[in-house]
Amino acid sequence: MLSQLVRAEPMLNGIGAHQELGKEVFIGALFSESLSNDADTLINNVQPMRMELKIVAPDGLTTRRFSRMWIEGMAVNSKADALMAQADNMVKFDGLFKGRFQKDDSISFTNTPGAGVDIAVNGVALGNIKDSTFFSMLLSTWIGKIPLSSDYRDSLLKVGDVDSGLRARFSSISPTAARIADIKAWAEPNSAEKETKPAIVAAPKESSAAKVESVTVAKVDLPKLEVPVIEKPALDIPAPVAQIEPQAPVPVATSTPAKPMTIAAATPVEAEEEEEGPALTAQSLLARQFYVSDSIKKIRNKTKYPRRALDRGQAGNVRVAVVIDRQGNILSTNILESSKFEMLNKEALDAIKRSAPFTALPAAIAGARFEFTVPMRWTLPD
Repeated sequence: MLSQLVRAEPMLNGIGAHQELGKEVFIGALFSESLSNDADTLINNVQPMRMELKIVAPDGLTTRRFSRMWIEGMAVNSKADALMAQADNMVKFDGLFKGRFQKDDSISFTNTPGAGVDIAVNGVALGNIKDSTFFSMLLSTWIGKIPLSSDYRDSLLKVGDVDSGLRARFSSISPTAARIADIKAWAEPNSAEKETKPAIVAAPKESSAAKVESVTVAKVDLPKLEVPVIEKPALDIPAPVAQIEPQAPVPVATSTPAKPMTIAAATPVEAEEEEEGPALTAQSLLARQFYVSDSIKKIRNKTKYPRRALDRGQAGNVRVAVVIDRQGNILSTNILESSKFEMLNKEALDAIKRSAPFTALPAAIAGARFEFTVPMRWTLPD
């Protein structure tokens, strides 16, 4: 009995600040019963765990954009059958948040084996997902094979060895009483949610054939680029090196040092987030996830490891936001997280341009335009 009491309070495994466009969006912490620097161990172990994110962006964060992070992260780190099995839960998760998160808001996801995942904002319980597998999928968004941010991923895998200043800052962030009252209003109207399970099974069929394979995240090793269409494709993230070998070990275009290579930070996409779209359904959710997976796969197949960067031992991570119209034409690309090496930043943008146009948006995805992010990673061979 005593051991169970001890299990109830997870310990701090890591803490870090997630940034976009060079600005902090939130500070997040991961708590687990047993500390580890191995992502797979944390994702696969059934143990008490908690993720807590505290908003630090002065303008806050739209809940629509917040949900999209998880939708995309799951899409590139989970298999197709897992996405389909969790579609109803993801729709429920998306419906828990209203309006916009404000600075100092705290969002927590607490996994209790046997009891599921409790979701709260500023200490106000919004709902429970009665499936601990859902927590693992949420967690894979940030520490999976293809994390949305590699730097943030590393900061969560510190085995408790965290920066004291950042830890103190995280602890000092708390919402006002008025804001807590606002969040309580979110909880009351949530009973009207409805999802139909039949739709979940039928919807994915239309494009599941090619997608089931493309969502395989199991093979994200640097040297391999073969099977996991989605994983790796999602962004050259796991194995840019591998990409080079199979496609063009000596990319001619990239070896030309003539051009300075600028990071074209195109049109900001913040405005898009403000648009109120229809509530997600299992069908529209899966359509988005499969579309993202396929698009990332296409980009990965067009990505190279710049020869000069490879020769100079340059490696790094880049994350790009891509906005397309319904026909799949690129409207804008914007580097959210850049590498310190210009050649990698330029290659990230060029690979996306080479991949255009993308497939036309399916009817299940509403709106005149669609945005997704592409995390990319170039790692040197051992």
